[in-house]
Amino acid sequence: MFGRKKQNDQPEWDQNFEPLMKLLLGKKGIKTKSASEVGKKKVDYFRGKDFKKFILESTDLLAKKCQPALNAALPPNGEAPETEKDVERIGDELIQRNFCYKAMYKPINPTKPESGSEKKPAKKWPDRLARTPQQKFDCEGFYVITYEGDSGMQHFLLALIIGGVLLACMFPVWPMWAKVGIWYLSVIFLSLYFGVLILRMIIFTLFWIVGFDFWIFPNLNDEYCGFLDSFQPFYSWEKRKDDALMLLVRLGSLAIVAVAVQQIAETHSLADVQDFVTSSYIDVLDWGVEKLTALPGSDRQALPSLEQIQKEHDSENDTNGTMSVEELNAKEAAEEDDDDSEEAPKEDEVEVSAD
Repeated sequence: MFGRKKQNDQPEWDQNFEPLMKLLLGKKGIKTKSASEVGKKKVDYFRGKDFKKFILESTDLLAKKCQPALNAALPPNGEAPETEKDVERIGDELIQRNFCYKAMYKPINPTKPESGSEKKPAKKWPDRLARTPQQKFDCEGFYVITYEGDSGMQHFLLALIIGGVLLACMFPVWPMWAKVGIWYLSVIFLSLYFGVLILRMIIFTLFWIVGFDFWIFPNLNDEYCGFLDSFQPFYSWEKRKDDALMLLVRLGSLAIVAVAVQQIAETHSLADVQDFVTSSYIDVLDWGVEKLTALPGSDRQALPSLEQIQKEHDSENDTNGTMSVEELNAKEAAEEDDDDSEEAPKEDEVEVSAD
């Protein structure tokens, strides 16, 4: 009744609540993460507390873009939600219309807590979920998103993925300018990535020495964040609460860094470092271009091996009627024997004349 419609003449999703779901999953909507569902593929989900916060803080936006949903969830006037009970009623409507369903954390190896042991705190964002038998919305639960949005965009993205795979498989027949261009783009991307990693590590070390944890792009390598979420926030700042031993470690690290910088400054300048980085970068680019131009079918083939050079040399000797190295050595040895045999009679004649 409320779920997706099977008939071709009816929409796939409830038209009253679809704008609300689009608003929730939009750029200014609630935060979502991915998790593995028991017995199924990976799913995206959101937390009930985030849903509650968004609904109560976006009343004007809901009244402007989602009034039909408010009329259906909060009859008779469809006023903006003001209490947690109103939020739960809106969440129940989304569950009934199959936009989402309630789930709970399902660890791989659940263990019973021992008597007297401290209970571990619940995960804020669990990585493994299972559907709950009781599908009643509450603000402390987790909710798996089943809404797929516009299928046209998904088909377009799927076509782009298939086209990208086919282009990658046809890489050997690409024109040389395209191969070289891909190599240059790959080197530039890797240079930017590792440059950011090195820069953020240097900045973190400098602030760590003075007692702060300062990260640029703190979610850059978080596997649970999407592509855009990896660059948010731009930085994170937190003051450390270290003991006396860690303070000594920081002071020792500061002394080591100061001595290292002084020694490097005495033997090298910034111009030397810049020349080294530039020459290394150019060498890497040239190495890749040489490898690409040496592939079969390119303008410049790979250099012949030592065996191929020896075979070509032997074939040229046979064609020109010249002797091989072994034959030349044998001829020289024979000539030396002839010279020795000619010198022997001359010595006998000298002895006879002396007598």
